Amino acid sequence: MRLLFLFQTFSFKKSTIYLDLINEAAERGHKVTVVAGSTEKDLPDGKHKEGEIDVVYLKLPDQFGAGKIKKGLIQVAIPFLMKALIKDELWDDKFDLIVYPTPPVTLAPVVEKCRKHFKCITYLMLKDIFPQNAVDLEMMGEGGITYRYFKGIEKRLYAASDIIGCMSEANVRYLLSKEPWIDPKKVEYFPNTVKVKALPEKKDGVSDEISFFFGGNMGKPQGIDFLLEGIARAEKTDELKGMRFSFIGDGSESGVIEEFIKTRNLKNLTYEHSLLRDEYEERLKKADIGIVSLSDRFTIPNYPSRVLSYMQTATPVLAVTDKNTDIKELITEEAGCGFWTPSGDIDGFTDTLKEIASKKDELKDMGMRGRKYLERYFNVSVSVDILERAYRG
Repeated sequence: MRLLFLFQTFSFKKSTIYLDLINEAAERGHKVTVVAGSTEKDLPDGKHKEGEIDVVYLKLPDQFGAGKIKKGLIQVAIPFLMKALIKDELWDDKFDLIVYPTPPVTLAPVVEKCRKHFKCITYLMLKDIFPQNAVDLEMMGEGGITYRYFKGIEKRLYAASDIIGCMSEANVRYLLSKEPWIDPKKVEYFPNTVKVKALPEKKDGVSDEISFFFGGNMGKPQGIDFLLEGIARAEKTDELKGMRFSFIGDGSESGVIEEFIKTRNLKNLTYEHSLLRDEYEERLKKADIGIVSLSDRFTIPNYPSRVLSYMQTATPVLAVTDKNTDIKELITEEAGCGFWTPSGDIDGFTDTLKEIASKKDELKDMGMRGRKYLERYFNVSVSVDILERAYRG
């Protein structure tokens, strides 16, 4: 099978679900080509090799510190630049399957052109339903000019996709309810998956101080404000004073976190913007609980992939999310690997922390259940199996 992966941004230097996916496909003997934007320096020109994988980079300007206008112009230009790049470098190649994720939806024109020219199957990995996500977070008004523009692009992307793979069954139901014009036969379950690594050694038992780990993007989708309030409440609650929380990551809410810790004089929360990967993984291995957090504003059943890193290390999970996502069912029922509490309910959050404290002797078993579930259902081989079936029809 000849696979063409399209990414607005991608790096072989960062471990992601997409890197695991393309590596697994290549290891199975499929011919893999990646076209991706990148701001890394000293990128090679034209088509080149990364191991057994053909790569063509779209060189993008560094957007760090750039204003909204500059970023907006770059976003608008990317589809035109990528189409031209593909025409220059890959127009004479043959492909059986084109695979691409959201975000963003703005690659719709690229998918349309490639589908028409290469006459192959197109597969959308739907990881973000935009612009509705932005509306939920009040970053965009529903019905405005910007919303209508992106809604039109979104529909073009769905129309250009022969198959749409959703992260969960709730995502499948949501998409079909909101976009009834889409043929249900072309929508299917396509889970977030990772390459399963050797199980790391973890400390034996849980000490009197239960340690919580929250790593990754620190943005508005993560509902940081509520999480901070819950942690502040924990510090003032006698039964929870032995709990310690660690945030590691960067994002739009970094300043909010730092200011909150300072003004509230929190002693039970530490925050670091970044760590070297080895040190990051070492911190995660030492944690008793991994946190998954989503804003309570979401109407879309999001399914954050960071839960996979906790399952990978046999770390039990505390999911603090909106009520629309079906990650609650994953954590508390299907995998049985942790706890769930609704975002926005401060009393519920506090009660859940008390439950965790009362069940600390069960945490190791919860973590192992999560690990076994990952091995069976979230192994990257599952995703490649689905792509192979899409090609075979």
